[in-house]
Amino acid sequence: MNIPSLIVLVLPVLFLGGCATSHKVSWTPGWAASTPNAHPLPATDRSSARQLGDAVDSLETARIAIHAWETIAAAQPNDTEAWTEIGMLYLLEGAAYRESGPERLVSYRAALQACERAMATNPEFLRRVQSGQSTAEAIAALGPREMTAMQFWSTGIFYIFRDCLGVYGRVVNFRLMDSAKAVLVRMDEVDPAWEEYATTFSWGIYYLAMPSSLGGDKRKAHECFDRAVLLGEHRLLPRWGRGKYFYPAVGEHAAARADLEAVVARPLDGLGGNRSWNRYFKKEAARLLIDLRP
Repeated sequence: MNIPSLIVLVLPVLFLGGCATSHKVSWTPGWAASTPNAHPLPATDRSSARQLGDAVDSLETARIAIHAWETIAAAQPNDTEAWTEIGMLYLLEGAAYRESGPERLVSYRAALQACERAMATNPEFLRRVQSGQSTAEAIAALGPREMTAMQFWSTGIFYIFRDCLGVYGRVVNFRLMDSAKAVLVRMDEVDPAWEEYATTFSWGIYYLAMPSSLGGDKRKAHECFDRAVLLGEHRLLPRWGRGKYFYPAVGEHAAARADLEAVVARPLDGLGGNRSWNRYFKKEAARLLIDLRP
C-alpha cells in the first residue's frame, strides 16, 4: 500500500484530529513486567478500591482510585479484576481528565499495559505471547473472564488514534486498528451479548472510522449505533457515542442534540456500566450540547 492510499485510510479515523505524535506508538507489553510475590490483603482494601473507582470525578480522584487498585495488584499480581480496573481507570483518566495529546498518550499506554496484564492472568494467553505471538494472535485463548480487559484494550487503541496522533502518526500506526478489530471479533466469538451488546457500539465506531476501501461503511455504522442504542437499554455509551460521533459525521445535528439531551437527562442511578464513566458521559454530553446549539 502506498503513502497516498494510507492517508486516505487514516484521515477519517475517529473523526477528530490529534496532535501528539507522528512516530510509531509503542509500549512495553503489560505481561513483560516483573511479577512480585503475592501476599494477602484485607478484604476491605478491595471494597474501598471499588468505591473509589465509582466516585471518580476529577484527575485527583482518578489518581487516588488507580493507586488503590495498584496496591492490590502489587500484592496480588495475578488478580484479573485489579489489572482490569487499573486499565479502565487509566483510560478514563486520559479521556476525561487529561488535556493534551502527549498527556493522554501516557494514560492510554498505561491502560493498554494494565489490560494486557489482566489478559496475561490467563495462562494460555501468557504462554502464547511469551512464545512470540502478538496480542491479536494470542487473544484466541481469552474467554469470558477477560472480556472487560479486551473491551478497554480495543477502546484504548481507538482513543490513541482519536486523541494522540496527527495525520502522519495515523499513517505509521494504522495497523493498530487491525489489532483492535481482531479483539472485537474475538469478543463476539465469546459472547456477542456481553454487557448489553457493547461490541455492537464498538463496531459502529470501526465502520464509521475506516474508509470504504478498507471495510468502512456508514450504513453498517448507522445500523450498529442504532442497534447498540436499542439493546443497551441501561447504558449511556451507545446514545452518547451516536450523538458525539455518528450524527455529526453525517451532518444530522438535530439528531445529535436529541441523543446528547437524552444522555444528560438520564439519572446515574439505575444505569449499567461503571458509574464514573457514566458521570463522564453526562458531563461530556452537556459540553457538546453547547457547541450544537441551533
